[in-house]
Amino acid sequence: MKRTLILLCVIGLSCQSGNDLTIAERQRRELAPDAARWLIEAERAYDRGVYELALMYTDSVEASAADLADVHYLRGHIYTNLNRLDIAHAAHEKVIEVDPAYPGARFHMGVNSFRRGKLRDAIRYYLAEAAEVAPTTQLYHELGRAYAKLGVPDSARWAYEEAISLDSTNTMAYMWLGQLLEEGGQVAEALGYSLKGLALRPDDLDYQYIVGTQYLRLLDHDSARIYLEPIARAWPWHHGAQYNLGQVYRRLGKEDEARRYEVRADSAQQMQQQINEAEDAINHDPDNLDNWIRLGTLLRESGQYARAIEAFKVAAVNMPWNLILQVNLATLEMENGDLEAAIARYRAVLSADAELTDAWLNLGVAYANNTQYAAARAAWEQVLRMDPANPAARSHLSQLDALDESESSL
Repeated sequence: MKRTLILLCVIGLSCQSGNDLTIAERQRRELAPDAARWLIEAERAYDRGVYELALMYTDSVEASAADLADVHYLRGHIYTNLNRLDIAHAAHEKVIEVDPAYPGARFHMGVNSFRRGKLRDAIRYYLAEAAEVAPTTQLYHELGRAYAKLGVPDSARWAYEEAISLDSTNTMAYMWLGQLLEEGGQVAEALGYSLKGLALRPDDLDYQYIVGTQYLRLLDHDSARIYLEPIARAWPWHHGAQYNLGQVYRRLGKEDEARRYEVRADSAQQMQQQINEAEDAINHDPDNLDNWIRLGTLLRESGQYARAIEAFKVAAVNMPWNLILQVNLATLEMENGDLEAAIARYRAVLSADAELTDAWLNLGVAYANNTQYAAARAAWEQVLRMDPANPAARSHLSQLDALDESESSL
């Protein structure tokens, strides 16, 4: 649940007044200006995924406002993203201890319980959030997921339908309901709901995959091919997309195409098995940072850059002094297209150790990709001052020179 509107109250915009204020709202009004600024900076760092910085700011806030519900709520989110679910759970418990009516605290305790496989606890927290605070469309679709995984399909369907009744644009509720019905053998009805969800988010590849597989189950192979082909191209690491498209081509009588995608499916399955093993190792020992680094490395090799970044961030929070890890994380951010984040991280690394040539080299690449050519040139020239024979820096500078000549001739 987003907290931006909550923090607007912290910096002085009008909120409720008088006896209608909740405990958390009264705390915001009484919050010291420095603590309010730190809290805002903590959320900004959290939104950027800079979790180590976000935690530093929450520590500063807690030093002057130990019982502030907002800071414990935000810390719960940070530790959830770091997969430190026990600590996250304790943080949200503290929120409820301070303000029993705080929106979202029980909901996120339910999400964490679901992730830990404690499905009945998750359901209990979701229902408590609905009763003690208010039901939301997001709450109901997560409740549906918990009921579905627990093996109570009727309750799961009720929850998904409640989510849709609260918000007819809740795409996730349509898709989860479609998958629930598909698992129950009601594939035609499932496809109807999935198509409604896809119509709201037509560019979502996950949703396209679900629709494609449901068309395959209905033996509509031409329609299945239309949806599965773009996904197989975009996600070479996705076993299901490669395998199912191979099945489509085989049933359409196109044996060569079928074999090509079946080979890709075998390769993707082997990679996915390694990723699953790395995730299992994390579930058994989340404090072992080598497990997170291995998972991030595997995800990067498979081209799943966003997920790889999250794995490396967990390690980086606990190993902020490991500059090589920070350089690798910045490179991942660059590969994922987040050039501003990559540049900021490279510069932070170089402020700690200005002798890291790889960091200067990659900083130049990030600047060039961001069309900051003067800054890129300065970074690569710095590489040559430290390593005059560096072939990569020389090559990049030659390309910049050629670009400058091309532009000057126009």
